[in-house]
Amino acid sequence: MSDRKEFSISEVIDSFGINGHTWLMFALLGLANIFDGYDFMVVNSTNTFLAASFGMVTADPTAPTGYVVNSAAMGSLTTWGLLGMVLGGACGGIMSDKMGRKKMLIIACLFYGVFTLPQAFAQDLGFFAAFRLIAGFGVGSCIPVVTTCFSEIMPSKNRGVFVTFGMAFMVAGWVLAGLVANPICNTPGSILGDFTGTQITLASGAVANENWRVCYLIGALPVIYGIALIFLMHETPHWYANNGQKEKAIEALAVIEKATTGHVTERDPNCLVIPPKPAKTSVNVLFSKKYIVATAAIWTTYFVGQFCVYGMNAWIPTWMGPNGVGWSQADAVNLQTFNNFAAILSNITVGIVSDKIGRKKNLCFSWILCAVAIILCSMFVSHNSLILCYVLMLLFGFALNYAITAVQPLMPESYPTALRNTGTAWCQAFARFGGSASSIVLGAIASMAMFHAGGDPAGATNWSMVVLVLLIPFALAEICSILFVTETGGKTMDQLAAEATADDPNDTGMVPFIVIMCIAAFLAVLCIVCPLVIAGWSKLPIALPLMATGLLLPFLFFFIFAGPQALKQRK
Repeated sequence: MSDRKEFSISEVIDSFGINGHTWLMFALLGLANIFDGYDFMVVNSTNTFLAASFGMVTADPTAPTGYVVNSAAMGSLTTWGLLGMVLGGACGGIMSDKMGRKKMLIIACLFYGVFTLPQAFAQDLGFFAAFRLIAGFGVGSCIPVVTTCFSEIMPSKNRGVFVTFGMAFMVAGWVLAGLVANPICNTPGSILGDFTGTQITLASGAVANENWRVCYLIGALPVIYGIALIFLMHETPHWYANNGQKEKAIEALAVIEKATTGHVTERDPNCLVIPPKPAKTSVNVLFSKKYIVATAAIWTTYFVGQFCVYGMNAWIPTWMGPNGVGWSQADAVNLQTFNNFAAILSNITVGIVSDKIGRKKNLCFSWILCAVAIILCSMFVSHNSLILCYVLMLLFGFALNYAITAVQPLMPESYPTALRNTGTAWCQAFARFGGSASSIVLGAIASMAMFHAGGDPAGATNWSMVVLVLLIPFALAEICSILFVTETGGKTMDQLAAEATADDPNDTGMVPFIVIMCIAAFLAVLCIVCPLVIAGWSKLPIALPLMATGLLLPFLFFFIFAGPQALKQRK
């Protein structure tokens, strides 16, 4: 059968609907996110044990348990992987747009699988941090590719559901990390003889073996998965078409059609309609007038989401543990796991709602839900009822992950194919500065006397007061959602590309790009480098105002550079 009419990639994919190939790719990409989520969360699930192994726990007779932990150094355990993810996302996004989604995903999975293995053998923070940084490069390259692939192979009317549901797999990896790490780390005795036989003293005063090393041996499994992708995954038709390979794009469509109907329609490559490519595809174009409003929408809201999600995941075990609310370390990790389990439910729900009511309304609602949830947690989390703590962690996990996942569909929908993974990856990379800084900043805030019982720095930290600080980023995210987000739901990827304004050859976006990179460097120095390099940084009077300034500058930047353009587009 032959069809000589003009057609687009999106039209053909939409005509297939949900099919066998859809579910195969859903499973393959979902598995990538599971491994990715495990690799990130395993650090947060083992950080109390890592801190003890790497000399961050010291004896202090004045402390309630007789031991204290270096909060900034412990917070940095999460930071190193996130910094690697920043670099990986920045480079991997560009590489994916140049070399293809499939190749980049395979390279990323093999990379972080190989470099997670040495972490199991780390004897000090320096060695561990170096390989977390390197492995994070692969993890950061992986996540945006998965998001982009989902957007390019799923039917338009179901795109939001699949993109957000796909993120549920990453959170499933977070939950898996907790389910694996908790019993392994708390197993009495050594699991692997001398390899895990060294005894360590935790900040709670309990003694354990270094069984945490087993968790990082498990983290090398993505190597096997990456090899399997070579044989099971197909390149997306959108990427082929956008890179001038029309024949291969038709072949890729034929693979999907055969899996759907059992037969293949003959299509003339010359009839394939491809939206015009941007005149320039370098990263600075994301900040041109053509794209800066969309960039502002996803960068600001995802920055807030990363700051809050990663910061809280790093500190929930401490908040709920012996030095916080007062539950055992095992109960504290279980509460964190429940928090992440709720995230799976929210990831499944958010895409359905987003496709029904639209991206913008859904995102605006999500930040209000987060504010309500954190206030309730602050008021009612206590040592009186473990069941109530589980319920509140479920609520907070649902709300916070609902918000960050509500941003996901907007990322690939904001840019044409030639820039799609670059735009998605750089958004995620920049937002990880928020995630990288959050564990350190929240740890620094928690060390301030005003958040300790009786104002005594040696007293127990009142984490229920610390978490109320999150109301500030929630409010900023709500403002940015209202001002910058443009509705993209229900439209095909080709429609979204065609609706973009024409290129202005004189508008490269280079000036705002340079400014935001300077802000990123400033943020990294204030919120990451200074707390780790300068002893007692968080106790200096100037520290908190400087860190707050660093975190607020990205919002000020977008209000100045994107605000006028956003108002102009609404006229």
